[in-house]
Amino acid sequence: MARSTAYLVIAFCCIFAAVFSGCAKKQKLADNPADRIRIAVAVDTAARRTLYQEHKFLGVLAAYREADLAPMAPGRVQSLPAKIGDFVRQGQIVAKMDDAQLVATIAQFQPIKSQCERSRSLIESNAISKSQFEAIEAQYTAMKRQVESLQENTVIKAPFSGVITSRAVEEGEVYSSMGGMPGQPKGLIRVTQLDPLKVDLDIDDQTVQYVRKGMAVTLKVDQVPDSLTPRGKVEYVNPQANSSSRTFGMRVVVPNTRKTLKPGYFVEVHIVLDEKKDALSVPREAVVDNRVFVVRDSTAFARTVSLGWLTDAWAEILSGVDEHALVVVKGNKALPDSARISIQQ
Repeated sequence: MARSTAYLVIAFCCIFAAVFSGCAKKQKLADNPADRIRIAVAVDTAARRTLYQEHKFLGVLAAYREADLAPMAPGRVQSLPAKIGDFVRQGQIVAKMDDAQLVATIAQFQPIKSQCERSRSLIESNAISKSQFEAIEAQYTAMKRQVESLQENTVIKAPFSGVITSRAVEEGEVYSSMGGMPGQPKGLIRVTQLDPLKVDLDIDDQTVQYVRKGMAVTLKVDQVPDSLTPRGKVEYVNPQANSSSRTFGMRVVVPNTRKTLKPGYFVEVHIVLDEKKDALSVPREAVVDNRVFVVRDSTAFARTVSLGWLTDAWAEILSGVDEHALVVVKGNKALPDSARISIQQ
């Protein structure tokens, strides 16, 4: 009897110990912070995209053309109808010099012109000799050239459409090309073409193999939103390398109809050198040490990947991640394998 009672007590103790141990284990699991904490992450999708291999150049926007206009001889400025900042069209008068010499020369030219016209009719009727006519015609031609030269230097016109960006003197003052100080305008008035603008760049002997005249380029300018920044175009690539730098000169022309771009702005020029279509890719930030975290059932699983093309925005996946898989793009820098996660929008 005593022995049976002892067996019952031992059995009861074993059952109690097992139940207590199980409860303690459940309590321990319930108290484990790793089961309660979810790491907030952002995700994107692995998908097939067209990837572009780009080359980035840094340059400075400049006026496409500038012209410093001035008379050949010093003189008094009669009028300057265009002010700094005014837009002028090709052929528009931008300055007039004192015309006293021009008026006097035209007065001398008129009788010579009339004499030449009479001589043409006289030579046809053999009223004067050929040598007499040639002497009169030579005098007329020389005088005509003198008048035309004075006209060009008295009435100064814009050689192309642009904006007035400097004036050396004001109306009534005497302009002399020899009187300018260092740093001052070289001419009486400067016309600057602001549409289009240009960027002159130097490219290496590897890149020059891919760049062609007429290629479109994208631009990034800090002062102008991307939506307002026009695309440029390669105007030329110099086929001969610079003997000192061993680089090739390239010019990009940038339309500027809205006048949002200004000469002197720093600019990034992006040229697409090659493209790959239908490439399985993920955002570049999804790749950390050749690993990508794939999300399934609110858990992030680390996958080692093989990479192909890398661009600024995308990484091509050759193996390790399937198409349409959700991948972690934010919060993955110190993320442990098989971590429980919550997806943030």
